[in-house]
Amino acid sequence: MSAKDNDKPRYLVLSEELQRRIEGGDYQIGDLLPTEIELCDEFDVSRYTVREALRKLTENGLVQRRQGSGSQVIATRRSAAYVHSMHSLSQLFQYASDTRFHIHSTQVAVPGRNFAAYLGDTAEKPWLVVEGVRQDTRNNTPICFSIVLVNNRFADIEPDLHHLNGAVYALIEQRYGVEIADVEQEIRAEPIPRAAANALGVSVRLWAVRVVRRYIDSKGDTIQVSINYHRGDDFSYTMHLKREQGRTTFQ
Repeated sequence: MSAKDNDKPRYLVLSEELQRRIEGGDYQIGDLLPTEIELCDEFDVSRYTVREALRKLTENGLVQRRQGSGSQVIATRRSAAYVHSMHSLSQLFQYASDTRFHIHSTQVAVPGRNFAAYLGDTAEKPWLVVEGVRQDTRNNTPICFSIVLVNNRFADIEPDLHHLNGAVYALIEQRYGVEIADVEQEIRAEPIPRAAANALGVSVRLWAVRVVRRYIDSKGDTIQVSINYHRGDDFSYTMHLKREQGRTTFQ
């Protein structure tokens, strides 16, 4: 520890030292940190100081504290919280414009029964399946792992997706003259799938926020479904609700 650390609270100095060790590879993802007693002995600090340092590491998304088993490393870099705010289709388009979808794979495949809740009977028919990571263009940090299902009527857009700036649905509208009339959205927390964990560089023990959007045209047909897995420890979603004229309740 350096001399400049003397002006900092001891828990913060300890937290930063443990963070340096995690980032430097001394502790790998899945490893347990030394016990509270071991840290007290090594750094000659109180148990309160150790607990505050571990709390700081937890807030930064580096460790997960488990009752009875210690503190486990779940990431090797501090999380960058991403706040997602949206209340219109135009803001959804802006979100896509401010981010970049880095595609890992594309294929025409049958999604199967696991996607029946979003695709209905068409889940047993071919769809264009696109997987990749969406990144924040401001700092190139990953936002989410995404699976995008495109109605096979529009599968010819596949070559253009690799250099697309903007929303996939907007490209479909422009190319085929269809119009998205409604977007249904579902948000839930669940264990992160292995593919998403690998793509985001996090532990499979981490929970994810899954955001599913179904894009529907004026005829009621599903044009596109996007399934997005965000890190549960750095995702925040805000929504603005306004009272409709003549209504007394929010919907």
